Amino acid sequence: MAKNTAASGNKAAKKKVLSSVEYARICQFINGYHGSLAIDCELEMVNRFFIDVEPLALICILQSELFNKSRGQYWRHEQRSKKLLQTYEDQCQLYKDNALLIRMACVEGISPIALCRIILQEKYELKQRPQVSCLLKHPHLISDPRLAENVQQCLYSDNQEGPLTDLRRRIVGEEYEVKLKHLAKEAGIHFYDEQDLRRMGYDKTPDIKMILPFLYKGSVVNWIESKANFGDPKGHKWNIQQQLQSYCNRFGPGIVIYWFGYHEETPQLPDNNIGITVLTDFPAREDLIFMELTQPSA
Repeated sequence: MAKNTAASGNKAAKKKVLSSVEYARICQFINGYHGSLAIDCELEMVNRFFIDVEPLALICILQSELFNKSRGQYWRHEQRSKKLLQTYEDQCQLYKDNALLIRMACVEGISPIALCRIILQEKYELKQRPQVSCLLKHPHLISDPRLAENVQQCLYSDNQEGPLTDLRRRIVGEEYEVKLKHLAKEAGIHFYDEQDLRRMGYDKTPDIKMILPFLYKGSVVNWIESKANFGDPKGHKWNIQQQLQSYCNRFGPGIVIYWFGYHEETPQLPDNNIGITVLTDFPAREDLIFMELTQPSA
């Protein structure tokens, strides 16, 4: 019984709020990891090097770092598309397995799905991105059976992009939106959700908008936004620009929840002064004060 208690205590102690030093160490590890797939880097971080940090925070930081890195390098690989296709075809003459593109991706330092895009574009002279996306989503439509097998293997092995990864992220996002609504109802909060607000004519909508505002540690809360993500300063500023500022302008102050944690500087950013409170979980019940509606005395 004591062992189970200790185990659950260790699990609960995983860090969600990271200092600048901790965050920099994680980013340094990611950017120095070469020669393997991103999923291997993820497993190393979670199981060996940063075992005290919330695993989902590590996964989000990995995603962000690799996205920024690939955005600056993709065009260089695209310029070498003819050579990459030739290399793949040469490898097909030497090896008969379906992991050729995965091995090439590791050598080239590019994600398997990104390499698939380049190979498909070059081989079939595809000019439109949706055409390539269709083949990635439905590899059986690829006329070359060997290439179709390799693309399918990449879909299963790439945890950073591709239709399967997009689906997983969408499901996780929806799961935490449902969690937010459940916790709000448990706390006795009455709210409109996104569908309610769209029916009322709003285009940009938070996940929940309070019918009656409440106080959280003395601050008025009109809305709550759920983010199944890690809140680093750069990403948080982007969220303010794209979403949160609009919510503040229309509805007043509110809360954004980064369920997987945040960088220690994120809640302190001057950008939050428009009325944004940053949390890693639903606010504790004892910190909430609700407006009491009473019948007027006769």
